[in-house]
Amino acid sequence: MKEVLKNWVKELWIAQEKEYGGKILIIKQNHHTSQHYHKDKKETIYCFKGEVDIILKNRVVTLKEGDDITLDQRTIHRIIGKKNSVLFEVSTPQLADVVRLEEETKNT
Repeated sequence: MKEVLKNWVKELWIAQEKEYGGKILIIKQNHHTSQHYHKDKKETIYCFKGEVDIILKNRVVTLKEGDDITLDQRTIHRIIGKKNSVLFEVSTPQLADVVRLEEETKNT
C-alpha cells in the first residue's frame, strides 16, 4: 500500500494492478482536491463515510454514505468535503494520471 499525503488529508493506494486500480481517499470537512481531470483513467467513487460535493462543469453532485458516481475520462472535477469523509475509488489502472487545472490550496 502506498500513502500519498495531500493538503486535504491523504490517499491510500490499495491496488495498482494491470487491469484496475483502487484508492481510499480521506478528505477533511471544508477541504478540497485540486480541480483536475484524467486523460485515460475512468473512475467510480463510492462514499463510504461522510458527505462530499463533486464539482463538475455544469453541476454539483452530492455524495452521502452509500452513494457513488462514475467519472469518464477527461471529466473535469473537484471533490469538496462537506463532512469528514472516506471515499473508495475504483478505476482503470492509471492511478497517477492527473492533469491539474487549479491546484489544491492549503486549508486551515
